[in-house]
Amino acid sequence: MAILDESLLSATFRLAGPALAPELMARLREEAMALMAGREPLPDYLVDEMFATGDAEMIWVLSGCPATPERLPALLRLAALGYTALGPRLYRGYGDREELRAAVFEGAKRSLDDPDWHEPDGLVEYLLNTTNVQELLPALRAPFPRLVRHALKSVVHKANVDDQVAACRAVLTYGGVAELSALTELAALRPAVVELVRRAVAAPDPAAVLLGGAPVAEDSANTANTADLAAPADLAAPADPAAAEPAPSIPALSGAALVDRLREARWAREDIPLDGVDWDLLLAEHGREPLPNGALLILAARRDCPDDLVLAAYKKSPQHLPATSRLPWRLLGDSDWGDSYSRFNLSKLLRRGAKEGAYPVERVLTEIRPARAVLGSLPCEEPSVREALTGLVAELGEDFATWRALYSLMPRFAGTSTELFAAAREQSAKHRRKTWPRPLAPEYPVSAPEGARAVFLQLYGLATEDVQLALAEHLDLRTVQHLLVHRRPSAALRDRFIALHGVSVLAGIASSWELPETTIAELLRHDDPEINAKLYIHTPLSPEQRRQILSGRRTDPDSGEGPLPLTEEVFAELRDSGRRHWLLPACEAGDPRLARILLGKVKLHTLAGQLRLLERLWAQHGAEEVRALLDETEFPERRSKKHPLPAATHKIARSALESADGLAELREQLARAQSPASRAAFLRAAGEGRRDQLAAAMERLAEETGPGLPWEELMAEHGREPLPDALLVELAKRDDFPGELRVDVQLAEVRLEHNAHPHRLTGPRPTALELLRHHQLPRYFRQEWLDKAVSYGQLSLSEVLHEARPAIVAATYLSKYPANRPQEAGAGGTDEQFRRARREAVDLIASHLGKDPEAWAVALRLMPEFTGTLPELLTTTAAVIS
Repeated sequence: MAILDESLLSATFRLAGPALAPELMARLREEAMALMAGREPLPDYLVDEMFATGDAEMIWVLSGCPATPERLPALLRLAALGYTALGPRLYRGYGDREELRAAVFEGAKRSLDDPDWHEPDGLVEYLLNTTNVQELLPALRAPFPRLVRHALKSVVHKANVDDQVAACRAVLTYGGVAELSALTELAALRPAVVELVRRAVAAPDPAAVLLGGAPVAEDSANTANTADLAAPADLAAPADPAAAEPAPSIPALSGAALVDRLREARWAREDIPLDGVDWDLLLAEHGREPLPNGALLILAARRDCPDDLVLAAYKKSPQHLPATSRLPWRLLGDSDWGDSYSRFNLSKLLRRGAKEGAYPVERVLTEIRPARAVLGSLPCEEPSVREALTGLVAELGEDFATWRALYSLMPRFAGTSTELFAAAREQSAKHRRKTWPRPLAPEYPVSAPEGARAVFLQLYGLATEDVQLALAEHLDLRTVQHLLVHRRPSAALRDRFIALHGVSVLAGIASSWELPETTIAELLRHDDPEINAKLYIHTPLSPEQRRQILSGRRTDPDSGEGPLPLTEEVFAELRDSGRRHWLLPACEAGDPRLARILLGKVKLHTLAGQLRLLERLWAQHGAEEVRALLDETEFPERRSKKHPLPAATHKIARSALESADGLAELREQLARAQSPASRAAFLRAAGEGRRDQLAAAMERLAEETGPGLPWEELMAEHGREPLPDALLVELAKRDDFPGELRVDVQLAEVRLEHNAHPHRLTGPRPTALELLRHHQLPRYFRQEWLDKAVSYGQLSLSEVLHEARPAIVAATYLSKYPANRPQEAGAGGTDEQFRRARREAVDLIASHLGKDPEAWAVALRLMPEFTGTLPELLTTTAAVIS
């Protein structure tokens, strides 16, 4: 027969109780074994019965179950038995098994002489052939010395000092002094632990030395690696307080031992004690053979580290120089800063050096080269740096020829910063009466300035305002754009740029999708076509701002007469664009070219949007433009020969064209199409279509007729004839959804989730109870509709117990309910509902099955094929056994 769901089996044995457990386990052995092998909670009396009978087959099955928190107590009881055959099954597997693995080794102490531990399929042999760190960490405390040795070699840096000392204690306890002494040969053992082991081996009582406590942290500077040394002592530590005192501190390494340890270091955070280090020895050793990167960084972290070693550490790992290291001047003077890859490192050094006072800015400017790298890396936010650079800039004066010389020399100048400024002054005559070298136009979107231009802008910002104003007329438009966007010039300098290039120069600011709303509003106030074009194409305008620009409305009514014209760039971008939010504002523009671009690229879904396009075109350009648009046969990028406006819209528009007051008639039709009743009718029609297109239809309605929904009309429509379920559910996602419709929405959700009633748009709308009674629950799918119905209070668990079919699905659902219950509780709370349904189930079972184990077994065996309800199953079972 088919094995029932684990949760159902668990619930069945719980309902049966301890009195029936022995006989049920005998009659339902196959089911009991399936329950033992699963992950569902086990009744305690079921586990007790298994241990009491010593059922080897059942014990074997249980040992292979997942190590869930519910199963862990039973698995720990198995581990304590010390059975060699169970060891690998309990030890291996997924989940958090740390406690269980420790229990396996604790149980193994009861049968250490059993050779099966070391057989090819035994636990020890398995672990000797694995390198899995998570499996080998618990083996550090195993009662098998050979395994402990393998674990020490495999876990390496994952084991802290306490772990290694605990491993040594285990080896001493179960292998003796000889095995302990052999551990000193392992490279994986930390030097402090090696020293502790040597002392233990030489002592009359090795165990007392090892039990005295773990060695203290070796490198106090490296708190990240030694914080765990404060953990509690090993469980084997003696209770005597005197014996629990920490062992004396292990002396720091020195001489050849320290050199050997440093040559093994591969990471900057390794535990290497450096108290009283012989720096002359280390310098000599480094000269003989360079130390590895990790060792150099460990040494460089010391404030007394010699300059040569700090410099060597920096050259090998410039990005990882410790924050505690000194900053010798040679780090700057002996390094080549000419390549672009070193600029970031130079910037880090100069920023830290300026803050710590290690690198005086005057010396940096006069000694470090090349100038462009230094000037581009100095932290100008530091007062000392800003003061020094301001002094140099003042020497340039307001003569553009000198500034041009500086800018031209900078890319290839190999000297220092002071030499660059001197050379610029000397060569200023060569640059007199010349314009900006290789001028560039503004770019969209704008990027951050780089190279010589970035340095020039930095220095220009340090000049006095008089100098900046004098130089303004010589700057190219790319530099002006960078100043406007990145440097925030003074109001006087901004006005100077406008006077030189016109207000359109501010269009350079409209070049970023992160442009703040306040800046956008400020730029719109200029009512300049070029600025508006850049705003439309390169900034995140609101829909209303896009409609304003395309319709030519002025922000300042006093800025001029008539609508603002659109630049050709806007038309070109819209022709090439597929962005609906860019194109839809053309509905209100009243421009024939925009109308054709719009209809050629996007569909207008609402009559209101279509009539709005025609009304604005008529108002701006007359009836003949509307007639021409209706007669148009070619639209950009539209393949279909069919006109993009539907026949109904054509009929309304042509009727208006034949009328004496056509524009008024068109506007009357537009007002009717924009009315709440018309919008509500559009939503009902959308709700009766495909469910996956409903959200898009609602979005189109908002785009073409404005935000907000006609709730009064929708509620009236719902009262006249219930709205489609899909529409109700979609509307309920809005914050302003009326609370009066909430119950109807919940029932709509339940119907939409039901597999037999998802797309019914007309006819009767069944309640949740009717769905439960008239449709069988699917056997192999999660009952999501049932979850919703119960959580919303549309169904009770008692109704599921009595009305749901088939019985196996209903019983499985109820047994899983405590673990899978919905997030929202219904009326009365799900906990109380479940307790009430459980009491009803107990009474129902007692009245039909009583304490007869045979009746229980028959009911479970009938259940998989039974198509009726649970009460019908119990009635049938009672009839069978009578």
